[in-house]
Amino acid sequence: MDIKKAIRALLQTKFGGAQLSSARVDELAKRFEGKVTTEEELEAKMGAINEYLPFTDLAKDDDRARSVQAELDKLKTPTPAPQPTPPEPTPVPAPAASEEVPSWAKAIIDGNKTLTETVQALKSEKIVTDRQSLILGKLANADKDYSAKVLRDFSRMSFATDEDFTTYLTDVETDFANHTQTQAESKLGKDSPFSSVGKDGKVAEASQAEVDKLFGDIKI
Repeated sequence: MDIKKAIRALLQTKFGGAQLSSARVDELAKRFEGKVTTEEELEAKMGAINEYLPFTDLAKDDDRARSVQAELDKLKTPTPAPQPTPPEPTPVPAPAASEEVPSWAKAIIDGNKTLTETVQALKSEKIVTDRQSLILGKLANADKDYSAKVLRDFSRMSFATDEDFTTYLTDVETDFANHTQTQAESKLGKDSPFSSVGKDGKVAEASQAEVDKLFGDIKI
């Protein structure tokens, strides 16, 4: 199965036609590589992520990032060398309405401070969504309540460096493994081998005397 092709197909058919960036698709493909073998399994895991972090929202983030990057690229374009002044200046026609700079783009171009803040805000938003995706990847098999609690805890945290987040992500994986083990162990030992059904239809556990008598009656 071509996992990247399958991801793009599911985004179109199952997740609102979200147009994720190539980098985002590559990230998803890397996360699911070796963990899914069928499109059904891939759809289930993508559905779990989409429930807490909709792909359509991620696509909007990617679109905003591409728009800002395009404006930054325009600012980096070198200014052409001035041409000699002609003997008689030629009137320059007013730009067509379609050539006007959009108000939102003009707002961020007018001052370095606004531009810096806008780019930083987009970067911060992308970091948060990417980290949420990594967390949900670690909790792909968790129930909804557990995943929601972890995400709530994450939303209240801040990380000074990527290394701090990596350490936290390892803790999330370890805590989930311990949680799963605890849940499994809690189900053990609940069955009583020495019990009987009484006249009232309720299950009654055997007393210690009855257990001793049972083993005493067994002759070796």
